[in-house]
Amino acid sequence: MGRRWAIMGTGGIAVAFADAIGAEGGEVVAVSSATLERATAFASRYPGMVGCAPHASVLDHTPEVVYVATTNDRHHLDALACIEAGIPVLVEKPFALHADLAREVLDRARQARVLVAEAMWMRLQPGIERLHAELAAGTIGAPLMVEASFGVLLDPDPARRWLSADLGGGAVLDLGVYPATLAHDVLGPALRVQATGVLASTGVDQRVAVISDHGGGTAVWSCSFSEPTGVRASVTGPLGRIELHAPFHSPPALTLHDPEGWSRRIEVDGADLAYRHEVREMERCLTADLRESPRLPHADTIAVMEVLDDVARQLHEPEHGRQPA
Repeated sequence: MGRRWAIMGTGGIAVAFADAIGAEGGEVVAVSSATLERATAFASRYPGMVGCAPHASVLDHTPEVVYVATTNDRHHLDALACIEAGIPVLVEKPFALHADLAREVLDRARQARVLVAEAMWMRLQPGIERLHAELAAGTIGAPLMVEASFGVLLDPDPARRWLSADLGGGAVLDLGVYPATLAHDVLGPALRVQATGVLASTGVDQRVAVISDHGGGTAVWSCSFSEPTGVRASVTGPLGRIELHAPFHSPPALTLHDPEGWSRRIEVDGADLAYRHEVREMERCLTADLRESPRLPHADTIAVMEVLDDVARQLHEPEHGRQPA
């Protein structure tokens, strides 16, 4: 039997996650929004769910675990509220606006002995697990190059969340976290990062290109709100290349390519379960009385956040040659 969940936030991802909780046998007892009207409208679609405002008020409904899906600027605040209440929490990415805030949250979680995890669902996807299995088997040799792109066309209205500096918008935090995580997970920590990009009129990064040196390998990735480059990635080694079919963060298939032109497609079961893998992982960690998911380690959350911080610093320093849109 699933646990009692609460959700902070009422955006599209909150809807998908509420459905995933229900599909796994759990129950969402309360949902919060910045306004009671929005929370009540969300809750009205689910039997027994209560709408709340402000966000911390969901903690009054005795959830066993909370999913934070508020705007980026609130992630660390809402996570800290859960930790203070002693309630385990899954925090949507980006985990925080920068690495220092992420460290603060995770330090508090360790002190309070509360389970906290970043909702990096990509790490839990069967296609990504199969990628790591192929790498471990030496299918393409030691990985030397990760190439990834996450470019989509979003509403250019400057009032939208992803273009708002106050709400923690920008392509790096919303989209770049995926290729940065893939590069980290495949090649290890980044030793040096070079970034360039274009800022939107609101001051947030709109289009970004990054090259990162990981010692034994290199990553080249980009993210954008204004170019539909797709959600694609590949990993290359001396013996071949593994293509992650779009969307690369939850690939439905992989294709293995060798240098002679031979290829083999591998279908992946379970990609359609999407966020249910996160629900299962949190349930598993709670059952095992863990304070940290071994599949969503805190050290990796911090390491990727540091890369994003480095990218953001370069984009907002004039000497790096970025230009307004």
